[in-house]
Amino acid sequence: MEPWRWYDRDLLEELGRVYGPQGLHVLLESLMMPPARYYFRVNKLRVDPGELLEEIREEGFTVYMDELLEEALWIPVKGPRRLRDPGCRVVVDKRTAESVMMGAHVYAPGVVRVEDCVRSGREVLVVSENGIPVAVGVAAPLFREALRARRGLVVEVVEPLYRVPSLRETKWGREGMIYEQSISSMHVAHVLAPKPGSVIVDMCAAPGGKTGHVYELVRGKARVIAVDHSRRKTERLRQELRRLGHRGVEVIRADSRYLDKRLGEGIADYVILDPPCSSLGVIPKIWDRKTMRDIEISARYQRQFLRAAYRLLRPGGVLVYSTCTMTVRENEENIRYAVEELGFRLEEAWPRRFSRGIGSYGQPAIRIHPNVHRATGYFIARLRKPP
Repeated sequence: MEPWRWYDRDLLEELGRVYGPQGLHVLLESLMMPPARYYFRVNKLRVDPGELLEEIREEGFTVYMDELLEEALWIPVKGPRRLRDPGCRVVVDKRTAESVMMGAHVYAPGVVRVEDCVRSGREVLVVSENGIPVAVGVAAPLFREALRARRGLVVEVVEPLYRVPSLRETKWGREGMIYEQSISSMHVAHVLAPKPGSVIVDMCAAPGGKTGHVYELVRGKARVIAVDHSRRKTERLRQELRRLGHRGVEVIRADSRYLDKRLGEGIADYVILDPPCSSLGVIPKIWDRKTMRDIEISARYQRQFLRAAYRLLRPGGVLVYSTCTMTVRENEENIRYAVEELGFRLEEAWPRRFSRGIGSYGQPAIRIHPNVHRATGYFIARLRKPP
C-alpha cells in the first residue's frame, strides 16, 4: 500500500505544513522503516553504563553509547533483507506484522489466516493482512492447537525483514539493568531536568519508560507519582517498576484529566504530560488510517490534560509536554493554547541537535523527524507556570 493513501487530504495538508510537498512524500516513505538504531536505557541505579557497555560487547553484541546520553546504548538495526518465498503463507494483523518484521515470533492472537499448505515444521512466509511480507519462519509443532485455543506459538521467525537483537529476555533485562526505550522518549526526562527532593507527576505514565527515567535521574530521592487510567496498563506499569527496582514510585489508577481533584492543586514541582495522540511518529508502520477529524478530536482531548497539569503544578513549576506525532494541531497549536489561554510560559527545550519546532511565534520546542533522524517522530516542549 502506498503511504500517501494512508491519510485523508486534510491530514496530508496538515503534515505538509511541517514538511512541504516534497518532504511529505519522503516522510510517508520513512514511516514504513524502523529506527536506524535499537535503543535501550541503562538503569543507572543498578549498573554503570560504561561497565554494562563492555559486558554486552563481551557477549558478542555490537553496541554503542549515544553521543549525548550516557545511559542510552544502541545496537544497529540491519535490513531490509530480501525474503525468500517458501510457497506457503501465514497472514497476520497489523500490530503483529510490525513486531514480526523486527524479529518477534508469531502467536495465535495475531493470526488472521493460515493457508491449507501449512504443516508443522514447514517454512512459511509471514505476510501482513495488506500483503507485505515481513518474515520467513517455521510453523510450530503445535500451531493448530495454538490457533484453536487462540494462545501459544504459531510461527517461530528465523528471517525477519529487519534484524534487531532483543535484550528483553537476557540477564540484563531480567535483572532490571535495562529498559527498552526510544531515544526520542529518553529526551523527555532530560528536558524536564527534575531536582532531588521535588514532587514529580507523570500523568499518562504507562508503560513506565519516562517514569523510571526521572526516578533514576533523581537517584530515587524525590516523590514520583505515576498515573494511568487503564487497569491493565497500570498493572504492567507496576510490574516494570518492580523489575527495575523502583519501589519508591507511587502508582495510581485514575483519569488524569481530573487528577488535581484527587491529589490537590499545586502539589507538583514537575509534571510530565505525554497524552494519548495520533501516534503518527511511531515506526515502523505496515499501514495506518487516520483522518484530520481524528487529529482534531485528539487535540481537544489533549487540552483537557493540559488544564489539569496547570492546576497540579505549584507556581513556578515545570511541565514537559510531549507527543509521538508530527501534526501542528496536536503540538504547536496546543502549546500556543497552553501559553495564551492557560498562562504557561514557554522555555527553551534541550538538546539543540534536533530541529526547532515550527509555530506562528517561533517556538523553542524539539521536533524529532522520522525522515531526518531515523527515529520515532516526537515533539517535546518545556513550559513553566508563572510564580
